[in-house]
Amino acid sequence: MSQAYSETKRSKRLPQALASAVPGQPPQTEPAWAGNAAYSLPLVDAGAGRDALLAYFHNTWALTETLFSALVSEEAYYVRPYHKTRHPLIFYYVHPVSFYVNKLLVAGLISEPINKEFEALFETGVDEMSWDDLHEGEQEVWPSVAEAQIYRQQVYTMVCELIETHPAFDTPITMEDPGWALIMCFEHERIHLETSSVLIRELPLKYLRVPNQWPSFASHQTASAVRTSSAASGVAETRFVSPVKGLHYPDDNPMIAVAATEVQLGKPRHWPSYGWDNEYGSERRDVPAFQASERLISNGEFYEFVSCGAYLEEKYWSEAGWQWRRFRNTRWPTFWVQDGPVGSHQYRLRTLFEEIPMQWDWPAIVNFYEAKAYCSWLTEQQSANQRPYRLLLEKEHVAMRDAAQQQLVNWQPRGGDRQDDLLALDPVMADSALSNRGHNLNLRFGSEGPVEADEPNEAGFRDVFGNVWQWCEDAFHPLQDFEIHPYYVDFSMPCFDGEHQMILGGSFISTGDEASVWARFHFRPHFFQHAGFRVVQGEALLPDTGKLRYESDVLLNQYLLFHYGSAMEQRDESISQSAGHPATPPFMETMASLVVSHASRSGSVLDLGCAVGRASFELARHFEDVVAVDYSDSFIAAAQHLQQHGQLDYERLESGRHTTTLQARVESPAGPDRLQFMQGDAGNLQGSSLSQPLSQPPNEAGRFDAVLMSNLLCRLPDPAACLAQFVGDASPLAEGGILVLASPNTWMEQYTPAEKFLDAPDSDGAVEVLASLLPGFELLHQQDLPFMIREHRRKYEYVVSHVTIWRRKL
Repeated sequence: MSQAYSETKRSKRLPQALASAVPGQPPQTEPAWAGNAAYSLPLVDAGAGRDALLAYFHNTWALTETLFSALVSEEAYYVRPYHKTRHPLIFYYVHPVSFYVNKLLVAGLISEPINKEFEALFETGVDEMSWDDLHEGEQEVWPSVAEAQIYRQQVYTMVCELIETHPAFDTPITMEDPGWALIMCFEHERIHLETSSVLIRELPLKYLRVPNQWPSFASHQTASAVRTSSAASGVAETRFVSPVKGLHYPDDNPMIAVAATEVQLGKPRHWPSYGWDNEYGSERRDVPAFQASERLISNGEFYEFVSCGAYLEEKYWSEAGWQWRRFRNTRWPTFWVQDGPVGSHQYRLRTLFEEIPMQWDWPAIVNFYEAKAYCSWLTEQQSANQRPYRLLLEKEHVAMRDAAQQQLVNWQPRGGDRQDDLLALDPVMADSALSNRGHNLNLRFGSEGPVEADEPNEAGFRDVFGNVWQWCEDAFHPLQDFEIHPYYVDFSMPCFDGEHQMILGGSFISTGDEASVWARFHFRPHFFQHAGFRVVQGEALLPDTGKLRYESDVLLNQYLLFHYGSAMEQRDESISQSAGHPATPPFMETMASLVVSHASRSGSVLDLGCAVGRASFELARHFEDVVAVDYSDSFIAAAQHLQQHGQLDYERLESGRHTTTLQARVESPAGPDRLQFMQGDAGNLQGSSLSQPLSQPPNEAGRFDAVLMSNLLCRLPDPAACLAQFVGDASPLAEGGILVLASPNTWMEQYTPAEKFLDAPDSDGAVEVLASLLPGFELLHQQDLPFMIREHRRKYEYVVSHVTIWRRKL
């Protein structure tokens, strides 16, 4: 660190890049770098003192200046992005600098602004709501490049003097100290180093040059060059009709299985580097077994999707994704450059500053919509019995990491022992960690690179960190015990809106905190970042929504309370005393009792849509054989945990961020020889994803004496098709067996297409609809059964389910 500090401290009062614009010359020149190559220092230790802070500041500043030295003219600073959803680059050249002034004022480290007009003009960027929310603001408001450079020089000088002289930096910095705001400014600038590089990648080439000291391509020893036995160094100019799998990109991308586990999320508060507010908190998550691709999806793999024409087929896209594709008229990924007639599918690759021959073994850089469309297409290419492909979940990304990295959540400082060996498990905390692990991270290289270049981790995955960000299924969300930091109150909170998708793992140009194991970032699904994806087979998704079906922790907690909470736990005692509380019977126990009382035999029962399993456990007290099926992996995992351990802690929401820990309990639960929980699709009992339970398959004719479907029909995409499985000679329900249906008849197009609703104006009409779908059945009983689902202590959903019991005629 001391050597880096001495190298970067020189000429700190006037950075070399701040040269006056000269006609015919670029507006600025590059800073001089030791070794003639730009580099990023490791993530600064907040307790390392003034020299480390000053070196990190110089390094951060020089990286920005080097990136912007790629612009060859003043005009380049003012050209609007083609999509018009961001400001021109002049804004992003000045915005990080004005941020220093504004946040240092907030923290009380300085008392006066430097340029009030600039600090207001450049304070807030654009976060467009949609891909067609075009920013058509006034473009004459921006200052000249020379004025921007003068302002940057003023701020640069102020920050240097602040670090050298202010008493706030006499002692190690924690997140409660004013000095935390300064490190926040460093990391904010590094975020914009990356986002500005994307905007530069979108600029026409006539506005750009390659900075002389920009890091080399990761492809100086590309896997494709090895496979083609090319003797050339760097990127070879090769033309061919179409890429060949196994020659130009890997011929397979095997799926690696990860066993069910539990992971913990949340950066330790005393970890000695800066963290954004959303990184902190503590949260445990169950991770059902899944499998994920060894490597990121390559350009070659994505080419298969594009060249066959599937990219242009609406059926593979979500509704919002298709609207975006139509609006932009995209036909291939945004950084692919057409290099032949339309339909020839000849492409070059746009990197930050230039076009190069297409690198088919580099990761495909796409937005969330494109990644999801690829997953839909890939699912169609496989056999019908396999689970669909999707993107990663955050908890799965954690489960893919090395075991020691997963345990960093438990890190604690030991007196004066900083435990550097553990800190180095975060690869951005030490130079040696990056070189030893081989990650394309922290500007080790100047571009993304081959998907085979990174060494596999303990589980066999490549590029868990680095190369390009990885799109996730998760909407951006806070961890439990999330707290807003007072120095930047609107960094995360406005984006907890369900409209921002998480990205994890960092990219080649992610530096500082962005490149750490704790980073949790997000963008709108149409936005382009240096982001790609890997494919996963695991927890199920709702069709075309990108939302997990029943998979949120909030909903899991609600269902555990609904199934296992006592009457006292369901209500709020203080509110009940003053306002009362409606009384409802225990719904799941009542449904199980109805099955027991109407079934003529107690052999085998199918609980279809069992959720977290309360009715299943009750049925197992009376039936010899219970098969319990639900579409949700997390519900099934909770039920299996209860079966194995007899108890499970969960959280009851009180208000906002306040929860109470409760415990679900099952007394003497039946073992797997009598009760088996499994994930499966109620509409496809013949699907192989529904494993073969006990001695007989669940779809075998005459298999069950009773079938229970509690509050399931109006959540199915085709409820009539589900019921049809129980009609006819092949029915898994035995002759004389009963079908017990309960439904609140809350028909919503979110779950069921309107033309498939089984709706009616009244209860008699609903019975007639069901009777028409169940030939060979007779109605034994019907009743209304109320229940309540608690959202929080002041909000409940009161529902009345329509219960009908049908017997299959002998």
